[in-house]
Amino acid sequence: MNLDYPGKLISFNGFGPDSYISTGTTGPDDPAFTKRILCEGDSWFSIGALPSGNLLEPLRFAQPTLLVNLAMPGDTIKHMSIICSNPVLKQLVAERNFETKWDAIFISGGGNDLIDAADQIICKPSVSAGKHMLDYVNGIELANFKLAVQQGYRRIAKLRDAGINSTTPIVTHVYDYPTPRNAKSKFLGLKVLGPWLYLAFNNDEVPEESWISVTDYIFEALGAALIELSYEIDNFYVISATREVLTRARLGTTEADGDWLNEIHPTSTGYAKLGQVVSSELYHLLNPLNP
Repeated sequence: MNLDYPGKLISFNGFGPDSYISTGTTGPDDPAFTKRILCEGDSWFSIGALPSGNLLEPLRFAQPTLLVNLAMPGDTIKHMSIICSNPVLKQLVAERNFETKWDAIFISGGGNDLIDAADQIICKPSVSAGKHMLDYVNGIELANFKLAVQQGYRRIAKLRDAGINSTTPIVTHVYDYPTPRNAKSKFLGLKVLGPWLYLAFNNDEVPEESWISVTDYIFEALGAALIELSYEIDNFYVISATREVLTRARLGTTEADGDWLNEIHPTSTGYAKLGQVVSSELYHLLNPLNP
């Protein structure tokens, strides 16, 4: 398996002669590229967190491959409800006069939905509850969250099935495990956001010794929700080997630690590690006749 070609990453900026922000690339029909992947997602896809880049930049391919990215700087907390209702996504996937035949549609894994819902999912235990990890998880809120995220992917699949991309695979990924910590996220323009998990655990007075186990549990629930869809939706693939790839940040740290730049974004080294896994998975998907 030779992955010799860095993906050519371009950002989409609307329709017209200046739509594609890239030197020397005219758009998805550029004959210089053998494969074309449409990407839409949250801050792991956008050039937002400083200075770490994103998950798309380190991807490597067996052929010249164009990555058309709809995630723009500032997509720091972009939910599935926004992603699946993006009119540009609809146009490029299944609208006459605009649609392009893609080799894959790569969608981020709903992590920002979980981060933003953490304060509802993590809860104070009832008076009669014990000290089990599950006492700090609101099962109803977690179930509702999973259903809402799944519905977002179903809407994208329905959109795909309506046009020339009906056989195009939709690919998503699970997230590696973050650590709740007071490590804020800095973005372009030096905007500071977060932390999210850290505040949720503190607001609900969850003992620190349970933070890691509760975090892993709710992220596993998100991953399971995605994997369930792979049995329901045709040509829907989940890259799950992205778990336990990164060196985890330590509790109590407030700056870059391990392979994590802040509470929810990897460092450039971390993205490179994840990129190796994703590149390998995409290779087998895009080249099914090769070993």
